[in-house]
Amino acid sequence: MSPLLAQRPYGKTGEKVTVIGLGGAALAGHGLAEGVATVRRALELGINYFDTSPAYCQGASQIIMGTALAKCSEPHLIATKLGYLATAADYRSPKALRAQLWENLRALRRDRVDILQVHLAERACWWKDDVAPNELLDLHGHYDFADAPIMQVLHEAKERGVCRFIGITADHAEPLAQILRYVDIDACLLAYEYTLLERKARQTVLPAARKKQIAYIAAGVLKSVGVASGHSHDDRLNRLQASSGLTLAALAIRYLLCDPAIATVLVGSANPRELTECVDAAQDGPLDPELQQAIEQLSAS
Repeated sequence: MSPLLAQRPYGKTGEKVTVIGLGGAALAGHGLAEGVATVRRALELGINYFDTSPAYCQGASQIIMGTALAKCSEPHLIATKLGYLATAADYRSPKALRAQLWENLRALRRDRVDILQVHLAERACWWKDDVAPNELLDLHGHYDFADAPIMQVLHEAKERGVCRFIGITADHAEPLAQILRYVDIDACLLAYEYTLLERKARQTVLPAARKKQIAYIAAGVLKSVGVASGHSHDDRLNRLQASSGLTLAALAIRYLLCDPAIATVLVGSANPRELTECVDAAQDGPLDPELQQAIEQLSAS
């Protein structure tokens, strides 16, 4: 058993989450059994935050998490999402959204989840009729965010106890920051835009989240800087990483842990070894100020 992971407040909810959470996007990468072993290893390492979606691994991610956590007695939070629906009209249909929610619960083997989220909230079809599924929000457009069908369904689920908290997720910082101004939620997740090379989230989303005491979850922090290959596409980062003596994954995780505004950093580990390496890095704590400042200098233009 590894030493306990540090925990941070989860927004205004009163909950605390471990600084490392397990993201489920790659859980089926080495088969279902390996995925279940990865989730159970997360529990052994003290991780208490798990994030999945019906879109991950063609639905297998939720099944893996449901199987691994079915008999778990340790306190934990599990988050899933609504999205990747069959047609653009389904994004505006409470009936279709409720149907997906119940299917999610079936796959997860439970009658409620802790956090229910909008998947890729920057898609305009969540907020307006008669738009293509992949069309992004017009930052200068007008949308009724607060009363959109998806927000009605999320609030309904919370009121009925089907979820405890609600949130939105995105891959683009600017539209997420815009939506945060208009919706009443508990958490937001942003992928790829707060990393060793990117600061858009810190400039746009974090101030909006902080103002409303919304928990901020950092995701996609390893994939975006080439951790799988061990080398970044940025030569400056490769040189800094080599001189630091740390792996690229450790550098990325420990850099983000320097920011106390981040509730948890999701890592999409596909096997127990990868996850253990990430937790070991987190237990070493934030980077020293000199190395942190050197990374700040690498901010993407």
